[in-house]
Amino acid sequence: MGWTYCVIWFLFLSVSECWQLPNSEPVIHGEVQSPQYPRPYLPNLLKQWDLWVPEGYQIQLSLTHLDIKATLGCYQDSLTVLYDQKVLGKFCGQENSTDHPGQESVLSQGNRMTLIFQTGDSTPEDQQHIGFSAAYKAIDIDECSKPDSEDGSGPLCSQICINTPGSYRCSCHYDYKLHLDQRTCLLSCGGCIFDKHEGHLSSPGYPRPSPPFLSCKYIISVEPRFTVTLNFTDNFHIESMDTQQGPKCLHHWLQVTIPDREPMKLCGGKSPGLIATNSSTVRLDYHTDNEGLSHGWSLDYSTDVVKYPLKKCG
Repeated sequence: MGWTYCVIWFLFLSVSECWQLPNSEPVIHGEVQSPQYPRPYLPNLLKQWDLWVPEGYQIQLSLTHLDIKATLGCYQDSLTVLYDQKVLGKFCGQENSTDHPGQESVLSQGNRMTLIFQTGDSTPEDQQHIGFSAAYKAIDIDECSKPDSEDGSGPLCSQICINTPGSYRCSCHYDYKLHLDQRTCLLSCGGCIFDKHEGHLSSPGYPRPSPPFLSCKYIISVEPRFTVTLNFTDNFHIESMDTQQGPKCLHHWLQVTIPDREPMKLCGGKSPGLIATNSSTVRLDYHTDNEGLSHGWSLDYSTDVVKYPLKKCG
């Protein structure tokens, strides 16, 4: 029992000494060589290197020299390259041999790579192979070349993706602005105050379908002695879900806000027609996202002078 315990302890110690943890800070480039290189390597080796470069980069490994005892499938002596436990390559032999990578480099999918060098139990007199020498460097990942984001929520940028060293940034076309998520482009619509006594408002692109990700604000504000009336055209369509209580505004809506009254959310395929606000100020907020399709809305507004009741004299 005591002898078995000692053997297990010895094996555990030997394997543990083969692991090499990454430095506390990632590096941009470096070199890795087999033990004793360029002198012949020893038998019964198990050596591991964990390479680490900054986030947003991947590792390119180039074997500058390879001289490892060749066996079928490299089952005895070998250099194995892995990324996230996935084997990227297993090498042995010399230049021009079957399992030699030649001039081709090995590229990881992310910012880490593992190298494992192991040798069999041949005696030092039987082999004079010197092992390997490799150089590695950080290669910038072109995030913009990916069709979709890793979380499956769609493209990294809704319009323009610009690759930067170690990362990327999103940009937008003219008349659009970048949302707070730094990914979605919103059309710069509304935001103006309409102070004339009559006018016309419509959704962006009307009568064409509304673009996605709209967040438009329109404010009609005239002198307090006037009241505003909204007159929607018959051609009205904002995406909705039909319920027994009427259309439910889920992803798209036009909200009409009048001071001292509950806001009205409008959607569906029926025009609201004439809305007398009895107020000199009205705010309209038009919202769309990437769900569904709305053909939009159009309205004319007019104003009337507030008629105060006459006071009786005497």
